[in-house]
Amino acid sequence: MAAASRRTPMNDALAYLDSLQASGIRPGLGRIRTMLRALGHPERAYPSIIVAGTNGKGSTSATLASILSASGYRTGHYTSPHLVDIRERWTIDGALIEPELLIRSIEMLRSSAEITPTYFEALTIVAFIAFELAQCDVVVLEVGMGGRLDATNVVRPLAALITPIGLDHMEYLGTTIRKVAFEKAGVIHRGAIVLTSNDDPVIVEVLRKRAAKFGNRFIEVREEHDTPLPGAFQRRNAALAVRAARALRERLPRITEESIERGVTQTRWRGRLEHLRLGDKDVWIDGCHNPHAIEAVMPFIAAEVPKPRLLVFGIMSDKDFGEVTSRLFPMFDRVIATEPYPPRSASAQSLVDIAQRLGVDAIAEPDPRAALQRALESDVPSIFVGGSLYLAGSAIEYFDALLHRQLDPHLALTDDVH
Repeated sequence: MAAASRRTPMNDALAYLDSLQASGIRPGLGRIRTMLRALGHPERAYPSIIVAGTNGKGSTSATLASILSASGYRTGHYTSPHLVDIRERWTIDGALIEPELLIRSIEMLRSSAEITPTYFEALTIVAFIAFELAQCDVVVLEVGMGGRLDATNVVRPLAALITPIGLDHMEYLGTTIRKVAFEKAGVIHRGAIVLTSNDDPVIVEVLRKRAAKFGNRFIEVREEHDTPLPGAFQRRNAALAVRAARALRERLPRITEESIERGVTQTRWRGRLEHLRLGDKDVWIDGCHNPHAIEAVMPFIAAEVPKPRLLVFGIMSDKDFGEVTSRLFPMFDRVIATEPYPPRSASAQSLVDIAQRLGVDAIAEPDPRAALQRALESDVPSIFVGGSLYLAGSAIEYFDALLHRQLDPHLALTDDVH
């Protein structure tokens, strides 16, 4: 533990970022524009592509970034949240940002900051700085929340991709699908090619109207494309990235059909229907956390996760967990409810109460690691972990440690596993 608290440049840099979490969520672009101006506008140093939506924007942006890298472009990819290591948020050609580059980027932010940014604004500015320092040829930006007022929405992108839209973050984005679509459409700016895989007529109308305002090309993606990412819904996400790559050839002429296919094949995106084998257990991990995402993964569970099934489940209290649990819990024989990110998590006992009302056997284990351990100790062969990307991250970290020990049985048992 002493080593973990030792003062190092990286620890100091990350402590600064952590100190900003208390600033909360404050939508708006005034602060970040002021700070970027003071930094000399690093976000203008390279062309950008922006990806917004409720679900699928992470895997879509990862697929497009992989295609661009395979096409010979030095590609930055900014995403959120991270699952285990904060450096996952900033990758260059698929590799985590180098520690020295991250430290330097954070220090440049700190030294120029005359106002205090929010946590997400700071992470976004770090991305803009780091990708300029790394001399990226092109950058793919995943929107954090919404679009119109999101910190990423300070670029004038080559393309704006809109993945499936559903109701989420309603306290900020609105309580109707039209209002949410309006917020997402805010990432569409003059000159951007607009692509969407949405097929809800209301959503498509809102997006088309925004694109038409600027005379932008508007592409509806209805097809599917093979992808190494599991889940039938990922085929639509891959198709959106592929169509975007083809549409971008005029601006990025190194893109070819061969590099597109190679990039798709090389795509990796953890915590999304990720499958692990641990002893006699099959484990799937997914960050599904809203009704739209649950609807997408349910067919996969029904077809690919053998019965009997055990669910380790935790969710944030600001999500529509009543609808999520009513759909998901009946698919399982047993539920272990946990709290991946207290105090923001829904209480484990409240989830047990819901499960019992649905006639599903359930127990509460607030500690996520203990919940995962109890699942492994159960007599149920199929384990599904879901409800939150925070829980997905905890599961990946925990199970990776166990798998590492399986590969090297001479390792001593450590507190990292317990």
